[in-house]
Amino acid sequence: MVGCEVGIANAQTGAPMEAPAKLNAVDFNFVGQANLGAPFQVDSGRLAEKKGGSTAIRNYAHPMVTSHIPVADALTAILNGKISFRQTRCCTALMTR
Repeated sequence: MVGCEVGIANAQTGAPMEAPAKLNAVDFNFVGQANLGAPFQVDSGRLAEKKGGSTAIRNYAHPMVTSHIPVADALTAILNGKISFRQTRCCTALMTR
């Protein structure tokens, strides 16, 4: 999974930083809906890390936690208007594919 830590695009690409834009209703709804599942994924992963019945389950759970925390942080920052999607590492990684 692509790492999606909250980061400023110019720190990675040298591009000038853009000001966070207000999300339109459709984008706000999408980001809000996408953000709903992240806490469940993190909590479930933490539970499976501690109480998983096999090593395979516990090993699978760790990336669930570590990959969903930065995604949730980035989505929350977008919803709060602190950054735009283009300023996240997720966007940078997706745009370079």
